[in-house]
Amino acid sequence: MFLFLSDSHFGIGSDEEQRERREKLFACLDHYAPRIQKLFIMGDLFDFWFEWRHVILKAHFPILCKLRELRDRGIEIYYLAGNHDFALSRFLEDEIGARTDLDHFEFEAEGKRFYLSHGDGLAPADWGYRILKRVFRNRLNQKLYSWLHPDLGQALAHRSSYSSRNHTGRRWDVDGFAYSAAAQKLADRGYDFIFFAHTHEPVLERAGQGIYVNTGDWLKYRSYAVFDQGVVRLKYWDQPFLERSSLDAR
Repeated sequence: MFLFLSDSHFGIGSDEEQRERREKLFACLDHYAPRIQKLFIMGDLFDFWFEWRHVILKAHFPILCKLRELRDRGIEIYYLAGNHDFALSRFLEDEIGARTDLDHFEFEAEGKRFYLSHGDGLAPADWGYRILKRVFRNRLNQKLYSWLHPDLGQALAHRSSYSSRNHTGRRWDVDGFAYSAAAQKLADRGYDFIFFAHTHEPVLERAGQGIYVNTGDWLKYRSYAVFDQGVVRLKYWDQPFLERSSLDAR
């Protein structure tokens, strides 16, 4: 069984809201842990992720401990960078045991081809962000940013994150089609299951001969996807009656 989730954005909301969101996420992970082979975090687990040389933000500590616990139980963890993951360095790989990817990840399982990407930059209106992404991912710029005190660095990042979330939310009705179109092109290239995130809108639909899944978010919907025995299901932890499933892509 594979579990896919994204866009938890821990770091925003009141302490009580974050505690409730974290407890529900841990309950979900514990529920599936005995059966999970692979856990795919499709970006933006935190509202701001940056690795200083000697500092990890304390608010992230419980979640990082949970991920390490899952890895110690033999679950493979894959982390794809989202637009709020300002800098992925070695911490998640060295200390948590996760595999990290800055762009996309693809693999084969049960005779099917999977393509995974956070999806930021896919929409036509994202041209400005695509330029900004190059700035954020530039190693020199990240080095300069690392010289900021973490308290200041975090404050600046949260202001940027707030603007980014509002921009993404306002665009969905206009640009949501871009993700379906991108999934269609990937299906035409032979991928059976295409997973995106970023939009915060859960989607499960046919894309030509393949299936497109958007994991939605854990911030609002508590949505996630499960792949098991050739079937992908889009599930909602708080609202299980909304579950949607699809048969094998081929």
